[in-house]
Amino acid sequence: MADESPQNERISEAEQAVMEALWARAPLTANEVADAVAPARGWSLPTVKTLLARLVAKQAVATEPDGKRFLYSPRIARADFAAG
Repeated sequence: MADESPQNERISEAEQAVMEALWARAPLTANEVADAVAPARGWSLPTVKTLLARLVAKQAVATEPDGKRFLYSPRIARADFAAG
């Protein structure tokens, strides 16, 4: 049976930038993540939302409903990611 842990899913450099924002201060909304990473990289909010969706699909990020928005939190510790 295949191991479905997030560490087995390769996280891209762009996705890692999003993870860094979440490791620094979570939970965050998509807008807050965009405020943290988009200006330095020239990304738009839809780009950040796409990266968040990919990280959720890879089980690296968890979502929690908060009214009409979602809060995003890392499901893997930074130390575990660095070790993997």
